[in-house]
Amino acid sequence: MAGPSKSPNRFPSVSVVVPKMEMPLKQPPTPSQSKGTVPKAAAPPPQTQAIPPNNHPSAGATAPPNGMATPIPAPPVAPQVGNMSASADTSISETALRESEIQLVSSLAKLQKLESTVHQLRDLLPDRLLDPLLPILNPRVLKERALPKSPQALLQQLSQTARAGVAEVNDLGATWRGDEMKAVWDRVQGNIRENGGQLLQPTGMWERDYNVLLEELEAEEKERREQQAREEEEAERSRIQTMEGGWKAVVDAFVQRRIPGVKALVSQERTAVEVVLVKAGMSFSVRPADGSDGSGVPDWEVESKSESQPAGTKLESAVADCLNACPRRWDLAYLLDLISSYSDIKQRPCVKCGQVMDQSARLPTIRQPQQTQVDGQAITIWEAYHPSCI
Repeated sequence: MAGPSKSPNRFPSVSVVVPKMEMPLKQPPTPSQSKGTVPKAAAPPPQTQAIPPNNHPSAGATAPPNGMATPIPAPPVAPQVGNMSASADTSISETALRESEIQLVSSLAKLQKLESTVHQLRDLLPDRLLDPLLPILNPRVLKERALPKSPQALLQQLSQTARAGVAEVNDLGATWRGDEMKAVWDRVQGNIRENGGQLLQPTGMWERDYNVLLEELEAEEKERREQQAREEEEAERSRIQTMEGGWKAVVDAFVQRRIPGVKALVSQERTAVEVVLVKAGMSFSVRPADGSDGSGVPDWEVESKSESQPAGTKLESAVADCLNACPRRWDLAYLLDLISSYSDIKQRPCVKCGQVMDQSARLPTIRQPQQTQVDGQAITIWEAYHPSCI
């Protein structure tokens, strides 16, 4: 049986899809929602990704009107090597800042001195260059100055002032093109490039005496380094004092390095370390200095052991004097490493003059430490100097 007839639709039917509205999880309703009012649209959360309707798998059925897609929060990105912040790598340490400040003030002090030299040259011509002629040109004004006795004397005075003026100009040119000013000009050129090719105009006068300021900064830096050295010394003394095995463990660690031509052993008769430099033909005894009460970290004293060889004893005495002048006599490991640097004293040339013996036929008995990096570790290299080259 046929069903009831339906009246034809007067208006065309259109499928309407209502977008699904989801509330954030665990978010209590706002006061406006509890009263039945429509809340204002909130700003979209940061780091969202909008998927276009054409790419969304259900865009034809669930896409909101006007072709707008529902924002989908972007998933959190795990920190990787490529997307980690580089702030730790680009951060400037306090030491680097201090060094940069000292370099900047040093550059300003050099520029200030250079400007002063330029100002001094401004009265070179004609005033100072023709100064010997002033008593002749204006004798009434310069009554206290005597006239040249002869044309030859006048020529000599003019030649002397001319040579002095040329020397001033040459000194300015040498300073301007010198290595010290090259770094300053490089810094100035870098600042000009950063400013788009524009040179910052000065105020016409120096606001500070940068030479005095540089001395103050260098004094502060020296005091800071001395304080840091004292703190490091106290920490190292505490570490040595609490070291298991005491000073004998330090000697064992030195022996295990197996330095060619160097032998060290603990004395069986007393608290001392016997060090023999085979190639140099010298031997030393390292013992606690007189006055050490046994508590804390003692200072160590070095004495020569060869008494049968007069020439060797003289050399050993000079080396022992340098060793006993070491500022870190309390550090036995440091002192033993310093002694080992004399193993090739008869072959190592002086760093300054490049000779093994100086004009007095003396070997380079002085050692100065230089810190360097090898495989990421700081090591000490001992540079040799003659006493006359220091």
